[in-house]
Amino acid sequence: MTARMVDGKPWTGRMRTAALRQGLVRPAEFSTWAGARRYHERHSRDRQVLEKLRASIFTDGIREPLLLGVRAADWFVFVFEGHHRAVIALELGVRAFPFRWFWDPDVQDVEHEPFPHHVLGRDGQAWLSHQEARS
Repeated sequence: MTARMVDGKPWTGRMRTAALRQGLVRPAEFSTWAGARRYHERHSRDRQVLEKLRASIFTDGIREPLLLGVRAADWFVFVFEGHHRAVIALELGVRAFPFRWFWDPDVQDVEHEPFPHHVLGRDGQAWLSHQEARS
């Protein structure tokens, strides 16, 4: 997947981490975020990744945006890439996370336009923090 550019920079936004808890943004590979956490804690390699992220996110925040997919057919929003970061963000109570997004399955590129907040329901705009072009 390649990033489309805005003024020479990939577009990214910020979303409130509570959207993960509310089930608005779901894990792609797991039925719940608690299930994702249990899975990662049970596997040695994943547990090591969580430990490293726990330390780095605590001190530096989330540096690499999560990649969100939006299924065009039914507006199902999911984390395509960044499950480990999402699990730690929930654990540490991080208020918001950076993200990029794409339409699934039609688009092969990361979008260059703001996230379609309406897919998160009537209050979709409230789930988004300020939006920015990533440097």
